Amino acid sequence: MKKTLLILIAFIFTISLTGCGGYEELNNLSIVTAVAFDKQDDNYELSFLIANSPKAQTSSKEGEAKTTVYSSQGKTIAEAAKTIEQIVPKQIYLGHINVVIISEDIAKEGFLNIADWLLRNPQTRKKFYLMQAKNEKAKNILKIVSPLESFPSQSIATLIESNSETKSIATSITYSNFISQILEPGYDPVLPSITIKGNVQKGSNEKNLETTEPDSYLVLGPLAIYKSDKLIGFASEKESWAINVLKNEAKEVNYNLKYQNEDISIETHSLKSSIKIKDSNNIEITISGQGDIYNITSPVDIQNYKEIHKIEKAWQKSLTKDLSKVIKKFQTKYHSDIFGFGNLIYKKDPKTWNKLKKDWNSKYFPNLNIKIKTNLKIEATGSLVKTIKEAKS
Repeated sequence: MKKTLLILIAFIFTISLTGCGGYEELNNLSIVTAVAFDKQDDNYELSFLIANSPKAQTSSKEGEAKTTVYSSQGKTIAEAAKTIEQIVPKQIYLGHINVVIISEDIAKEGFLNIADWLLRNPQTRKKFYLMQAKNEKAKNILKIVSPLESFPSQSIATLIESNSETKSIATSITYSNFISQILEPGYDPVLPSITIKGNVQKGSNEKNLETTEPDSYLVLGPLAIYKSDKLIGFASEKESWAINVLKNEAKEVNYNLKYQNEDISIETHSLKSSIKIKDSNNIEITISGQGDIYNITSPVDIQNYKEIHKIEKAWQKSLTKDLSKVIKKFQTKYHSDIFGFGNLIYKKDPKTWNKLKKDWNSKYFPNLNIKIKTNLKIEATGSLVKTIKEAKS
């Protein structure tokens, strides 16, 4: 018993010592929570969002910024990083990066130009979110403060997580996910985009937190389309959720359907997409899921099973048309296989893929015969038997 007690006391004493030592070490670090990559003329511009640690023996002052953005330029990313290290008074630590933002200029030149710096740094965990800046410098996005989160980096991470769960326009993609898609045969990647609504200067001021309606805020945009590691364009909002449905990334979609020349809104959930390779030129995609009618303006008896069956058929036909249109656009305009059809052929039949891979995007992908099948069911029709208009009449 005494021996056990002595071991326990020794353990607690050791933990307390290492805890104090760890605290002092942490207090001497500049914790980077987000990174931005831009181009300025012929130079790379690197920006670090650093969490401000409390000053010794003082409490944080009211209105004192919780973060600081440091930026520097260089012919290489490493050169720009070295310059920031000379400016920041504490040792820079990259082990807590949540988000990395890349500018359109960087993305159009090729992501792999900067990927090596992130990969080789031993501190980075490679699990941070990667996002595409749209119509804005990447470093400005790091400056926008939010009333709902202490740090802009956490605000961005929360934004992408919540939207990928509910709206399915964006999708959360980590650095590791993105690199694997670039390196996978027959697969072109996408990235969620982000931009700023409002004035950057006002949005970076702590007073932006004190108003009931912020002067500036961050907004997720449509998916950024890549061919290999280069940005080639942006999808529309409608195309973005269609892409996520096809890639099996959509969890919920609010779908608006025309039925008898009136609007019906269906809250779709439990969506699943499966792709079957018939052969190197024929692909079958099956979309299944359930939905609830939550808005209807047409005078339809939604308690009638036959009527519901007709709505289901109209929904399946409409969704098939929307998805087919998006696939055709990527085949004819972008020549970018973001759906990974080529990758599935590679996995199923590597010998055939070796014959196709050289001209896949330019010749074979644009001419794929793709058939879409849907299996969609309406589970609930809301609490009203009649529309409000019908009930009033």
